[in-house]
Amino acid sequence: MAGYRKQVVTFLDIMGFRNIVGLKTADDISDMLDRILASAAAPSAAGEGNTSLISFSDSIIRARPCARDLSVAFFHEVSELARAQWNLMNSGILVRGGITAGEVLIKPGRAFGPAFIKAYDLESSWAKGPRILVDPEIIIMLRAEAKTKGGEEGRALIARARELLNHDADGLWFVDYIREASQFTSSADHRAALLAQRDEIIKITNGLKPSSPVLSKYLWLIRYFNDSAKRIYRGDKSLEIKRTDVPLADRLLLPIRKASI
Repeated sequence: MAGYRKQVVTFLDIMGFRNIVGLKTADDISDMLDRILASAAAPSAAGEGNTSLISFSDSIIRARPCARDLSVAFFHEVSELARAQWNLMNSGILVRGGITAGEVLIKPGRAFGPAFIKAYDLESSWAKGPRILVDPEIIIMLRAEAKTKGGEEGRALIARARELLNHDADGLWFVDYIREASQFTSSADHRAALLAQRDEIIKITNGLKPSSPVLSKYLWLIRYFNDSAKRIYRGDKSLEIKRTDVPLADRLLLPIRKASI
């Protein structure tokens, strides 16, 4: 389409932004946004140009050119998002979003195009909890690219995708920021951060009413947190958020299994 450019597009939403505005100073909020916008001056990849960024209120748009292989731009984008999401989580700030690839036009103060609409729809209609979803079409394109490359290069592409992404119970892929953070953070610092996150998740969830619309988001986060801690720190029960820690996370009234006769 005339004027459009193929790019990897991410639409992000900062969850609970209304409360953040009421509790934090303008400088604190600006610093928080800078953590997500930190790649503004960094080139996407050799010869592909810089990531375009637009921030307004609680929403952030990122557009990364992908003139060459989709995987190059996509992996750079996901890696940066994982780092930002991890850093924000350490400050008690949750984000959700959607990543796609396609035609979009980005200019100062302006963003539109089919890819922008799809990224927005992924964030607003599908993400629901604090996860950054990947458009299923990107998964299809990555598989096609891996097949075209073939051999060791194709297998390495798929392996990298599996390192960066997690497959959720609803069949959708999302940015696995806890696992990725274990790659760029020392084991001691990573585990210490998880312990701090664990305490914060327990405190916030126990402060919610059963009727709160936010509760389901934290119950999802507890499941993701526990699954990640179990995979990365096998046998370390101290990281687990147990049912006794958060009664509302208990599975309700499961039938009691009767002994076989």
